[in-house]
Amino acid sequence: MRQAALLVLGAYAYACAAIGCVNPDAGALPPNHRRALADTVGTLFDSLSAIHRDRPDTGLLRRLHPPADSIHFIEGSKSEIFTGDSLFRRVLAAHGPVRAMSQRFSQRTRQILDRNHALLTATEAVDWVDTAGAHEYSGVLTIAVSRSGRGWIIRAYRGS
Repeated sequence: MRQAALLVLGAYAYACAAIGCVNPDAGALPPNHRRALADTVGTLFDSLSAIHRDRPDTGLLRRLHPPADSIHFIEGSKSEIFTGDSLFRRVLAAHGPVRAMSQRFSQRTRQILDRNHALLTATEAVDWVDTAGAHEYSGVLTIAVSRSGRGWIIRAYRGS
């Protein structure tokens, strides 16, 4: 949990730059509004789990990553920016040989930056079986999200 908390603090400036948030202290939200937003954005990890199955939920994938929007991925020293459409194609290609997949999130934290932006961090565990055999992955995932219409979209990912 300490690693996740440090990642949240370290990623704050990155997230604000990636999603264009305003000062989180500006126009402070009432506590009940902040709690409601935290509950709402907290479900996005469940949405990611629905995408990362042996047969991904492509409708959900499109809703969280609109085709023309830019998405920033950072993993270790590698950084990439690509569109939602490109991500869609990559996910479909990557899941082609997958026979079974399960993604779980624990130790979730939610930082509401303002009424339209949030930073979420969780410990991630993924197990999958593909044509090459069984695999496991675990690490910390941070996502920066912003409101889009009546829903939320993911603007940036940072994995450990």
